[in-house]
Parts: sequence; C-alpha cells; structure tokens
Amino acid sequence: MGLIQPLWSGEDPGVSLPPPTIAPEKQAEMKAVRLTEIQEGEKRWILTAVGADYLKDQDTIQLRKVSVEIIGKDDDTITITGNIGFINPKSRELTLQGDVRAESRSYEFSTDLVRYDPKARVLSAPGEVKVQGPRIYVEGRGLSIDLQHKKLDVAEHIVTRMQFSGNIWKFKP
Repeated sequence: MGLIQPLWSGEDPGVSLPPPTIAPEKQAEMKAVRLTEIQEGEKRWILTAVGADYLKDQDTIQLRKVSVEIIGKDDDTITITGNIGFINPKSRELTLQGDVRAESRSYEFSTDLVRYDPKARVLSAPGEVKVQGPRIYVEGRGLSIDLQHKKLDVAEHIVTRMQFSGNIWKFKP
C-alpha cells in the first residue's frame, strides 16, 4: 500500500517518502489532548491542549497551547492559559509558561510562568505578575494562590491601586 503524498512542482510522483518519525527523546506524540484530574471522587482540573509530546528522558509531558480549568471550593473555578505547559504524569504537578493568563469570577492575573501543586492546591507565579479585580489592581512579584483556603498573596508589591467608592470598573495598566 503506497503513501499519499502532496505533489510539489518538480517532484517525481512515483517516489514516496517514509512516514514521519518521532524524535528519539519522545516516546509519544499526541494531538488535541484533554485530561481530567479526579481526586477523592471530585474533579480537580480539566486540561486541554492543541498537542503534546511525552519526553521520556524527563518523564514529563510537554503541552502546546494549554488551557487548564482548576476547580476550587464551591465550584469556584480559575481558568489558566499558556503557550507551553509541562505536566509530571506521576505527581500531576503542572507548569505553564509564555503569556500566562488566568481568570476567575473575582479576579484575573497575567505572568510569564505559573506552577500548580495539586497536593497543596496552590498556584504560584515566582516572577512579575499583574492582578486585577473589580476594585483593585496590583503589580508585583511572587504570587501565591491557596485554592483550598481561597487566599491570594503577592509577596513583593510594586504598584497597588484600590477604588473605595463609586461604580465598579476594570483597571487597565
């Protein structure tokens, strides 16, 4: 059985190319990935990605164009997107990087890198971060969000703005 190949000008139609191979460091390549993490009978997160590669030598799955919906207490969810993601198949620890954006009902933030520890149920962004809610805007470094206790901390504040009265409005940096 022959391979169907597109014909480019000047190609010999009788020549078939071998099927593409996966690089030696990859054990598997996946497209249109959707993973759901369930702990103690409850959904904890739902991850979707355009594609993924299993990096055997690092025991890590590398994801492309990632979106993760982390389900918090009382079905309060936070949706995080990033250009690239990494997940450890055993610990389920997750890292997203490259234009990372997150949104929940009460706030949103942006950063370059975020990590999620599923055991502690903590999101952390060690670098620069911008956080905004209906009446607050914060720029800083070292974001930590404890989803179990609904607590958000920014370790180092650079700019903090608050609106105390009037209509609720969105801050734009």
